Amino acid sequence: MKKNRTARAPESEGEGFSPGRKKILIVDDEQVFLEQLKEALLMSSLDLEIETARDGVDALEKLKLKAQDIVITDIRMPRMDGYALLQEIQKQYPSTYVVVITAFGSVSGAVEAMKYGAYDFLEKPFNMNTLELSISKIIRQQEILAENIELKGRISQYADGLDQLVGANPRMQKLYDQILTAADTNLTVLILGETGTGKELVARSIHSRSDRRAKPFVTINCAAVPENLLESEFFGHEKGAFSGAVSLRIGKFEKAHTGTLFLDEIGDIPLDLQAKILRVIEDGKITRLGSNREIDCDFRVICATNRPIQDMIRKELFREDLFYRISVFPVIIPPLRERKDDISLLVDHFIKKYSAKFGSPVKGVSREAMNQLLAYHWPGNVREMENAVQRAIVSCRSERIETLPDLGRNLHEVVSTPVEEAADAPTIWVDAGGGAGYHEIKQTLIEQFERKYFEHLLKKHGGVIAEAARESGLNYKTFYLKAEKYNLTRKRLRMEDRD
Repeated sequence: MKKNRTARAPESEGEGFSPGRKKILIVDDEQVFLEQLKEALLMSSLDLEIETARDGVDALEKLKLKAQDIVITDIRMPRMDGYALLQEIQKQYPSTYVVVITAFGSVSGAVEAMKYGAYDFLEKPFNMNTLELSISKIIRQQEILAENIELKGRISQYADGLDQLVGANPRMQKLYDQILTAADTNLTVLILGETGTGKELVARSIHSRSDRRAKPFVTINCAAVPENLLESEFFGHEKGAFSGAVSLRIGKFEKAHTGTLFLDEIGDIPLDLQAKILRVIEDGKITRLGSNREIDCDFRVICATNRPIQDMIRKELFREDLFYRISVFPVIIPPLRERKDDISLLVDHFIKKYSAKFGSPVKGVSREAMNQLLAYHWPGNVREMENAVQRAIVSCRSERIETLPDLGRNLHEVVSTPVEEAADAPTIWVDAGGGAGYHEIKQTLIEQFERKYFEHLLKKHGGVIAEAARESGLNYKTFYLKAEKYNLTRKRLRMEDRD
């Protein structure tokens, strides 16, 4: 007898989790395969309602007519392939789960499919039990999510570290499930996301739900450590190993023994050191600098980066073998601009948090302020929003933040405003000279502002681009290109400081 799976579903407009029989759409350009897979699934123990489509275009037409809980799709198809279909489903039907099946499977293909939002990836020929297991996991996940979201718009919060991750958007719900799944394994995890999306929060959440929760959680920001000290930071050193090594130092890998090591911004590790990192991850053995003795270590590795790793591999800036080793379980964090329905939840969360902390009367924001928040593109993601709310609470004297300026200057794309409000910030000025036109003066102002602004942040953070970029709200690549444009290298900054 088939088990009738039911769950209380959140309100939705034409999509979401349907109670009872699950609706599945199979997409493949081979008619014989479509009919065989449909028949096999109907004969399974799962309670399913199944439709078929011949390609991505046909599938989208079917989805317009009827919401589907799960889509099972091939990759290589005419008119619209599986990757394009995946992206359209993410945009139009984010509550629909996608399982990718293909005869052209590869690790990179699986990572690409996961990046586009696929829940699972199966290579033909596959065992029907494997597909049934994947579908069963999706159904169970949908039930759990439906039970935990009483109303659309309610903040989704989980214990043991997940309480700091706020969002009810379907992409965030998938992220929660990935965290819980990763926590139940000992696999190496690669967290991919833009600056400010909360990669360390995700890493801590995975650790705090795992069997290693009572053991150390050790972090290292690979971009913040000077290149000549990185190896010592990772592996430690013996006394006298090099000039300045006045005592024994225990490295991060050794400190993480029995626990978890979080390698943040792993894309910034120099190429020559990547081979050593790979060997340690594979062997579980470290050797301190200045020693020949190998030390066995039991650690779990979680990595994170906002860098385009695939591009770096093509440019031979990142080892391909290390990438495959650290991306056994990839986790993608969506940027804030792709889940704007969570902005009101985040604002409410931060107001409650910081109003209590600062003893402020602020309880909410006006409709005007919220509309402006929703219109902003948030290049610094959740971190930028958190900082903006903190500043607004400190400056606001009423119960409601009325206008956008209350939320902080970084909500505007400032290009010509003098940076002189802060005591330690640089002041800029312009002398365009006689006869200069509007555009020339404007460009001069922009360049003077940018140069002073980036120079100020780099000096503040000792020339560490990753830290300066975080404060600015820009991603690493954008900040680096700006620093290069104005010749703001770490060496030059040190020379100016000596002068």
